[in-house]
Amino acid sequence: MSDPDIILRTNVVRKSVKDLRDYRALKLKNGLKVLLISDPDTDNSAASLAVAVGSLNDPKDLPGLAHFCEHMLIMGTKTYPGENEFLKFIAQNGGYYRAYTAIDHTNYYCSSKTDELGQLLDRFSRFFSEPLFTASSAEKEINAINSEHEKNKADDNWRLEQLKRSLSVPNHPFNMFGTGTKQTLWDIPKKKKIKICRKLLKFHSKWYSSHLMNLAVLGKEDLNTLEDMVVSLFKHIKKKNINLPTWTDPIYKKEQLATKTIVVPVKDIRQLIVNFLLKDQQPFYKTMPIDYLNALFGDKGPTSISAVLMKKGWSTGVSANNIVEARGIEYYEINVELTEVGLDHVDDIVKLIFQYVIMLKRNGPAPWFHEETKVIKAIEFYFKDKESPLPYVCTITPRMIRYKIRDVLIAEHLIEEWKPELITDLMNYFTPENMRITVVSKTYQNQTNAVDPYYGTQYSVLKIPEKALNNWRNAEVSEELKIPSTNEYIANKFSIVPIGHNKSKIPQIFYSSSIIRCWLNTDTIFRLPKAYISVELYSPIVAIDPLNCNIMDIFVRLFNEDFSQHTCIANRAVLHSKIKSRIFGFNIKFDGFNHKMHHLVKRTIAKLLAFKIDPKRLEIIKGEKIRELNNIKMEQPYLSAMRYSSLILSEVAWSPFELLRFIDNINANDVRHFIDKFLSHMFIEAMLYGNVDKQMASILIYELKRACLTRVGFRPLLPQEMIRSREVEMDDGESKLYERVSYFHNSSCVYVNLQCGIQSTKDNMVVSLFKQIIEESCYNILRTQEQLGYVVMSLSGKSNGVLYVGILVQSSLSPTFVHTRIENYLSTVEELLNDLPEDDFSRNKDSLSIKLAENPKGQNEQAAVFRSEIKNQNYNFNRAKIEVEELRSITKSDIIDFYNEKISRTGSKRRKLAVHIKSSMNDAIDKLKSNSNCPADKYSLAIMNVQKIKDIIEFKKSHRLYPVPKSFIPIENTSIKLLNDDPDILYYGIPHGRRRNNISTL
Repeated sequence: MSDPDIILRTNVVRKSVKDLRDYRALKLKNGLKVLLISDPDTDNSAASLAVAVGSLNDPKDLPGLAHFCEHMLIMGTKTYPGENEFLKFIAQNGGYYRAYTAIDHTNYYCSSKTDELGQLLDRFSRFFSEPLFTASSAEKEINAINSEHEKNKADDNWRLEQLKRSLSVPNHPFNMFGTGTKQTLWDIPKKKKIKICRKLLKFHSKWYSSHLMNLAVLGKEDLNTLEDMVVSLFKHIKKKNINLPTWTDPIYKKEQLATKTIVVPVKDIRQLIVNFLLKDQQPFYKTMPIDYLNALFGDKGPTSISAVLMKKGWSTGVSANNIVEARGIEYYEINVELTEVGLDHVDDIVKLIFQYVIMLKRNGPAPWFHEETKVIKAIEFYFKDKESPLPYVCTITPRMIRYKIRDVLIAEHLIEEWKPELITDLMNYFTPENMRITVVSKTYQNQTNAVDPYYGTQYSVLKIPEKALNNWRNAEVSEELKIPSTNEYIANKFSIVPIGHNKSKIPQIFYSSSIIRCWLNTDTIFRLPKAYISVELYSPIVAIDPLNCNIMDIFVRLFNEDFSQHTCIANRAVLHSKIKSRIFGFNIKFDGFNHKMHHLVKRTIAKLLAFKIDPKRLEIIKGEKIRELNNIKMEQPYLSAMRYSSLILSEVAWSPFELLRFIDNINANDVRHFIDKFLSHMFIEAMLYGNVDKQMASILIYELKRACLTRVGFRPLLPQEMIRSREVEMDDGESKLYERVSYFHNSSCVYVNLQCGIQSTKDNMVVSLFKQIIEESCYNILRTQEQLGYVVMSLSGKSNGVLYVGILVQSSLSPTFVHTRIENYLSTVEELLNDLPEDDFSRNKDSLSIKLAENPKGQNEQAAVFRSEIKNQNYNFNRAKIEVEELRSITKSDIIDFYNEKISRTGSKRRKLAVHIKSSMNDAIDKLKSNSNCPADKYSLAIMNVQKIKDIIEFKKSHRLYPVPKSFIPIENTSIKLLNDDPDILYYGIPHGRRRNNISTL
């Protein structure tokens, strides 16, 4: 098969032998590289195009232009000129669209239902060949970019990233600001009489060249059909006379290296960041020397940097990794979370890092550790889960820029060569002269002498004295620091459990008693040697007051920190365990290769029962939690709005301020006493899924039951003690407003939450379909047309089994004004629904059906579905199938009735809670009318009639509670299933023969 528009075609794309998708790589005549992925079983189609141009390509006089280009491409093309036409198509065809601008590339990715791939690609391809870049859209999107920057200004991660750039070599492109603002993209260019749209066209014309583009397309069609689609649509993109941009000049030179930068953060955080400039490691992807170092510096075992620092009380955690900023720009970063004492030992911590480096250099590369790393990465890649289409193509296209097309799926996953000299060479970059130190702490307030112009970050840069450099350079080797021992958790048996007579695709109750309920499901679909175990330990004593909630969380943190020296070994072998605190207790989760999982399960439970509280570590962890609780007040306004809405409407929930009142005096005895009480009076619900059988389930149940029954005074929970938290029920016609002030962000936020009643299969679908129908228009009107802000969301879901619809807007405008605009938008929905053609209504149903019916792509996704149903005590394991069937019966009249009754301002059963987060930093906060893009507001008086909530407790006391939703499976009527080795007992059923009430023989 020959085609003059294709200069290279190959089906030789290296992949895992377990990967059943078909691949073909193409290079078109215009230089565009393509990876076609055929998957006949896919639920949806997806495409991603990464252009090898990013913010480093911005003109010096227009910071943010690449980001602006990304925003503008979606705003209409010559063939499809509608400003919102593409997003409307996506919304009606079960798809998603996203884009991001990185330093050295820009990635656009989208999806749709499988039958519409041709239409999707037709619209998508025109972004890159015929964008409109209209002046009417330009100012709107610059406002959106400005709102995006305002959202990020108080985020310490963004501030620190920009500081890395601002402190680089002055004339290097890395030194620039990449996001852009209204000032850089509109106000300053306007003063200079620069035509921004002309500059944008020139930028696109120069850089958006076909040979810098990399496209991945996944569909159900065969490779030949996909090829015909892609070639016919993307061959028209023009190739420009421009080379692939790379940046080989160092971003830091002698003046910028061997420096210490002190930084004042927004939140109360303490960090030590140590950077070493590296050469680009991309050419060594088959050897991966950097991965060898990542495994060593990231180790948390007893002889690691992390463990030694924790033992000294200087740190609460260490992370390390290589950072690839752009082609030619790479550095290594070691991030140390400091304690208050650790902040006084920064030089000692840096010395410890160099002691580790010197030890590695003296010992040289260890062949056995390299081989272990190679084996782990190989089995992880060989048995990896199938990826979902959209995130899969999104991750592939940037890799197509960096790696040979035939290796794009295996690069960074498989180690194919052993070249110890590359590791030795890499270690030579770890020197004091090639290092930059950044220390972040609130204690540096009033000690800095510079301010970043884009984020307002206060900092100072100091040259490190030669004495300190010599001290680190000549550090003696510490006996405490060694490389890890051989890994006992690496799986070497990968046999698959036989399905046997039980072919159920959903969990069944394997064991049930007054102490433990255990669900079991042997995977019959993916057939990989992995297991997923979830154990929920529940007791009502946790949620009873904020003191108990604090103690539980502190205990879990202490345990995770202490046990991390063991779990890190298992994690490296792709066997994970984690304990997480919850309002009702805590959850233990295990996942990974099942071969040696039972060892990890036993050790975790044994450690949990024998765990000793270290008073010194408790004080450190308590201090860390106090800082986290205090930092919540600095979170994004939209997060605060949703937090307060949940706090107000949940029967049991504690605010950060309440938690802070009951934490200072917690001591080791308090924790010991509470945990002993918790473990002596609880209920356990467990789930096993994957490559598991009744033997593994029996081991788990035995360990858990022994943990309970060996405790003196253990007693099961009574049925009335197992009632979970309920939702506050607002009254019909009730409209409430809760206000808080934010002192740390320029933006305010409004969240309008409309309660829609207790969940049922039909009501779930009515609410979901309503949200599906309004999603595109909500975004288009409130964000694109009225330009209220960057964060605009339409939401729906369940809280404690109660349905809701929500509209959320984070904006620099007055919350009162934004609230009226939300109400105004909701009033337009009546006309939208009444005028909605039946074809469009059907398309929205189809779109929602596609999203709901999308099958899990791998064991991890399936396990998450099962865990969620068990955690929420719904047990509707076939939810997707049942709800899609119900969706078919939903009519347009059902949606209109729902709107008229529960959403419309005049609805008889409307129940509204609005939350305003007001910015104290915003001059517009008291203005009602503040945006010329919005028409006259006829509902401005309507929201003035809301009643303000002045006391959350009084509000809750004056309202009923919704009933607890009924479980899909009536658990209370389920017969108890007892373990028995006898062959005449059904695997999942009720025993036919004699019953044994004792499991001590297991």
